[in-house]
Order: sequence, then structure tokens, then C-alpha cells
Amino acid sequence: MIAVVMAAGKGVRFRPLTDSVPKVMIRVAGKPFLEHLLSKLEKAGFEETHLVVGYKKEAIEKHFGEKFRKMKLNYFVQEKQLGTAHALSLVEDFVDGKFVALNGDVIVSTETLKELSQTDEFDITDGIILTQEVEDTWRYGCLKIQNGKVADIIEKPSPGQEPSKSVSMGIYRFDKLIFSAIRETALSERNEFELVDSIKKLIQAGGIVVPKKHIGPYIHLGDMQDLPAAEKTLPQIQ
Repeated sequence: MIAVVMAAGKGVRFRPLTDSVPKVMIRVAGKPFLEHLLSKLEKAGFEETHLVVGYKKEAIEKHFGEKFRKMKLNYFVQEKQLGTAHALSLVEDFVDGKFVALNGDVIVSTETLKELSQTDEFDITDGIILTQEVEDTWRYGCLKIQNGKVADIIEKPSPGQEPSKSVSMGIYRFDKLIFSAIRETALSERNEFELVDSIKKLIQAGGIVVPKKHIGPYIHLGDMQDLPAAEKTLPQIQ
């Protein structure tokens, strides 16, 4: 199975670190964050990864080249910051069947990625969203779950309006129906094509999207305050 890593963002919350490199190239435990992520993908059995790059893309291309260990790397350039759905759309003609897509600022265990890619438990689905349960749901896309399926996603709900405590981790498994939903996705208020909006389109069109609960340590680089925790947590993620 192919992985798609969305790594085109600037990372404005990480300035001045990102004045010279993209967010995914910030060093954590002595290595670029993206290197840790690619290591997990390679160990999970992925033989090929599509990297959607943009801001300061040369830093990524120069560091990794065409291969990471035994895993082939392909580069797709998002010329303008038009959102995660637009970023994913760039690989439409280069995936066949189901694939794993993930934001470049999240790391979970090798085993979690392996389960997501290899399990046949969800083969009848059109999408899987890796989720976690949190208290500060207002920071995330919060999932409304009915009969074991994702019925809706509420972006940053107001306190007391949360449909659940389950939020998206920015790690997914899709089949190619997601690209039809992306084509139906309108610009958001941020003038971007948001992947969350595309997933909602997929659900509205009758697509089956299910949550998969994540258990265990993980890293999400949201802002500068996450860096110390990332350094501490990384050794715990195998």
C-alpha cells in the first residue's frame, strides 16, 4: 500500500525555526521530524510514499532524495497553499485502490500504521479516520459517530456543543472515492480546500467512513509548545 504524506505547509507557528525550513524539517531528537515519520512508515511495510511538498521544498528533496532506506519517495509540488484536500488531489493519478494519507506533523507507532494499512476489518469502507479522545475538543475536528460510523465532523466545536470526545488525528485510509468528494469541495472561509470538508462530502454522498481509535503515545506538532513534549515522547513510540 502507498502512503501519502502532506508536507507542504509553512508552519507559521514555528517561526523563526521555519524561516529557513518547512515545518516537517524541524529537528526533533537530532533529526528532522519527517525523518522519524518516514522511518515509521518504512518499518510498517510501506514500499512507496508520495510526499506533497511546497514551502522550502528543496530542503526536503535534498535531504531525502529518491529513496528512504528501502522505501521509494515521489515528490508532488503544491505550488500554492490551497489546503489539504488540494494537496491530496495531486496524487490522484498515482494511487491505485486503498492508500494511507497523513499530515506530516503527526507520528504514531509502526504497529498502528501497519494495522491501518494491512487490516481487512474495514475493507468495505471508503474511509477510516484514526481518532483519539480528548477533553479540549475545541482545538480539533470532532467526530459525530452513529452506529459505528462517522456521521459528521464538527470543526472546533464550542464548549458544550461537542458531539463526542473523539477527534481526528490527521491520519486516514481512503479508497479512490475521496477524489470525487474533493472535486465537489468548495473553498473554506480560510480560502483553502479542506480535507475535512471533502470527507463530509464523501459521507453525504453515501460513503462509509469509520473511526479507528488510537491507543498509545503519539506526537502532534501544533505549535512551539509541542516541541519539548515531542522530544520526551519520541522514545516511547516504537
